[in-house]
Amino acid sequence: MTAGDGSCLLTLLRQETIISDLLSLAVMCATLLLFSGIAPAVENVAVASAFSQSVETTNPIDLSRQQFQRIQSYQVLLRSSSPQGESKIIRYSYRKPGFVRMDFTQPHAGAVLIYNPVSRKVKLWPFGLGTFPVLNLSPTDSLIQDDRGHRVDQSDIGVLLSNIRRLQHDGKTVTVGEVTLVGRSTLHLSVTGPKGVSVDGVNRYEIWLDKSHGLPVKVVSYDPQGNLLETVLMDAMVINIQFPTDFFTP
Repeated sequence: MTAGDGSCLLTLLRQETIISDLLSLAVMCATLLLFSGIAPAVENVAVASAFSQSVETTNPIDLSRQQFQRIQSYQVLLRSSSPQGESKIIRYSYRKPGFVRMDFTQPHAGAVLIYNPVSRKVKLWPFGLGTFPVLNLSPTDSLIQDDRGHRVDQSDIGVLLSNIRRLQHDGKTVTVGEVTLVGRSTLHLSVTGPKGVSVDGVNRYEIWLDKSHGLPVKVVSYDPQGNLLETVLMDAMVINIQFPTDFFTP
């Protein structure tokens, strides 16, 4: 092997490592996505009023799921952290019936991942949109699933709320109280599934719902042994955003 061959091999190995890291990162981040800082809109005022009036008599998680059903699109800045000290910042964009786009800021700034529900394919640009290589994958491919089997095509807030609702069945829900979080009035809930029961590896969720619109602004997840799995916060949320025509199909 020549010196040039060795240099090319090292470059390829570095690229493969970065791509592998991105694939795992995308799926790990995709499963716990929250909202905060929603831009004011007329329909949100009505939702806020309905949530505030109903939260004492109706399951707040059900109210939050109803709000999700009303919206057509959203964009949030995801900030997540793990007990291992990993920190991630990703702009997450979603449009019904299931388009997902992730623009990475930290780590691997510039990388882009897009899921198209029409083609049912995932495209990943590890080094930036429009650059080589471009990976075309199925959302069921093990390369883009984490160790709990999380999938990019099942990463929206509706899936999160459904998972929490499943743990509520025969589980325990405690209203911890009202808390001001990042300048917003929130309702803190603690949802624990029955002993030995978990959903996607999670047995307990601590969730903070913004009282102005009913959607989560923070979620902390724990495994059946009580070990912390992940903490997720969201900033700069925009609801019912009008994305450019080719935003999900560049």
